[in-house]
Amino acid sequence: MGVKDSKAKEYLSDNIRFSEICNYMLFGGDKIIKPQDLRECDSTEVLSIFGIDKKQIIRQKWRDLLKRVSVKYTGNMYIVLIGIEAQTNVHYAMPVKTMIYDALNYGDQVNGAKKRHQKNKDYKSSEEFLSGFTYDDKLTPVITITLYLGTSKWDGPRSLIEMMPQMDERIFPLINDYKINLLNPLEITDFSMFETGLRPLFEVLKNASDERKLNALITTDDIFKRVDVETIAAMNLFAGTDIEYEEKEEVINVCKAWEDHKKLGIQQGETKMLFTLVTKGKLDIDTAAEEAGVSVSEFEKLMSEAGYKVPETV
Repeated sequence: MGVKDSKAKEYLSDNIRFSEICNYMLFGGDKIIKPQDLRECDSTEVLSIFGIDKKQIIRQKWRDLLKRVSVKYTGNMYIVLIGIEAQTNVHYAMPVKTMIYDALNYGDQVNGAKKRHQKNKDYKSSEEFLSGFTYDDKLTPVITITLYLGTSKWDGPRSLIEMMPQMDERIFPLINDYKINLLNPLEITDFSMFETGLRPLFEVLKNASDERKLNALITTDDIFKRVDVETIAAMNLFAGTDIEYEEKEEVINVCKAWEDHKKLGIQQGETKMLFTLVTKGKLDIDTAAEEAGVSVSEFEKLMSEAGYKVPETV
């Protein structure tokens, strides 16, 4: 697992962020799922099946995240399994990837029911025995959300049908299509449904490819006045920003940090220009040091550290 993948998993494993994503995708932002309603699940999808030669075949896949969710509906409680797959790049086979994850989980549920009934010996018919699944058994729904953390357009397929060539449309109804549940920040028009660090992260991802828009966003939107350091680290990693922060701090003012970073960049650029002028003999070192606001010896040291040749004094 790469750095981006492991950091995405770590960031999204937080129940508050996880529940916010679920509520946005499933309930239009309504706070139906609470953080305390989530339980961590083993994200390894394993299915044991038997081939035609009666030999056992093991199929195994590792999800990014999978959680057991308790949802209240009309006074009753039901369970849903929700997985989040973080993609930092476009995946051109994502419909197949998510279909396999979900199918493995459903297959594992059926195998689990079979083992339970064999142990309890409670089959009521030969059909139930052969199925390993009874008339009254129910599957727990599995929902996989694909979260795109890239900064370029998602041009990959969003359904199984899109991965197939053109064909006679009369056969389409017989093909079981499989659509991905894509959460793409670049396509979000209203970020107000997000109240955690996901909001500034998603907004930065959407504007990362346009420096002017990104600058206007960070310097004018009040949401950036208090951002948790985990989100800032995620911004730097996924959007390519370079916002400095102290690890010991919990939240920082990104607006100020952004302005300070820009000023530092300007200062560094101006200093390099002075180095160049001195090297080319167009500016004496005393004047350059005065312009930089440092002593001559400090200026010479900075020049040397930056890889510039310090002129010999006469």
